[in-house]
Amino acid sequence: MNAQGILPVNGAGYDNIDYAAKLVRVHRGAERSEGGPSFEETLSSALRSNPASLSAREKTGKAEKEQKRLWDACIEMESLLVGRMMKEMRKTVEKTGWINGGHAEEIFEDMLYDEYSLDISRNSNLGLAKMLYEDMKRRL
Repeated sequence: MNAQGILPVNGAGYDNIDYAAKLVRVHRGAERSEGGPSFEETLSSALRSNPASLSAREKTGKAEKEQKRLWDACIEMESLLVGRMMKEMRKTVEKTGWINGGHAEEIFEDMLYDEYSLDISRNSNLGLAKMLYEDMKRRL
């Protein structure tokens, strides 16, 4: 058991004041008992003092999310083209009638080929998605 006021930080026994001082770079003499600000007050003032860096991080996060959404949309566009190409290729294969699943098989085949085309677009380097992404990224 640890004594009250001791935090088990990586096996080193910092007391609460030392640990807080290391987090916000407050000297040990700035304890509340000496009339200095508390940990919460010091942390709040440190966060308020630099709002530009927080908004820059938020802007970077927003831009990354937009680029991820754009990349996903470009992949889906490429998969539509690949899917259309695969469906046209499938029309050239004649069915023998030996095994015919009817309407349910056609629906399943359409769904299967859609998944195949999406998988091909995600995992292969056809280049259409990359070209679309590079062109559209400049407009963000």
